[in-house]
Amino acid sequence: MMEEKVTIRLIRNATLRIHYAGKEILVDPMLAGKGTLQSALGVYKTPRVHLTMPMNEIADGLDMVLLTHNHIDHYDPTVKQHLAKNILFLTQPQDKESITQDGFTNVESIEKDKAIGNLTIHRIQGHHGFGKIGEMMGPVSGYVLTAHGFPTIYIMSDCKWEDCIRQAIEQFSPDYIIVNSGGAIFPEFSTQSGFQAAAFPVFSADTAAPAHIPPYILL
Repeated sequence: MMEEKVTIRLIRNATLRIHYAGKEILVDPMLAGKGTLQSALGVYKTPRVHLTMPMNEIADGLDMVLLTHNHIDHYDPTVKQHLAKNILFLTQPQDKESITQDGFTNVESIEKDKAIGNLTIHRIQGHHGFGKIGEMMGPVSGYVLTAHGFPTIYIMSDCKWEDCIRQAIEQFSPDYIIVNSGGAIFPEFSTQSGFQAAAFPVFSADTAAPAHIPPYILL
């Protein structure tokens, strides 16, 4: 029996606020105002929509930030203006230094897993693409949240569908999987991401929740 209610709120893009195992977790904070930044390759203004919550509801009462990877659509330059510098900031190992350089003083990288009270965060190393795209996009991680008395949640992030992701699902048997399913395209290299066709047959409609969903093309 669950000890308390779990909530997962999509704020915008891949940014989530999660209440889980007594902790308030902000995932992949992209907090800039609509249209104030350039997209990754400078094609259009981003973010493309407004935040769906007032900033105080996003930032107040947080216990930690969980960053899957340091791309501008997951962590933008305004984050350091809105979040307390001493907040626990959890990253993949490759991103710890850059977040520390932004002035955050309580940054920890997760090599394999991190226990915080009843909550354990398991890092799942993935790939942001294959071949040339994978080299360009750099490292990315997903995270599995587990706690006694709570459903297991897998934040899959921008990881491409491959054997290591399937193995993580088989290992942890998550009750819910948050899938970034925007279908980003690099026209020079591909015509479709191929993710949805490969991945969604293994998810049931009751367990898969899409995030990072506004359609976009990286030109």
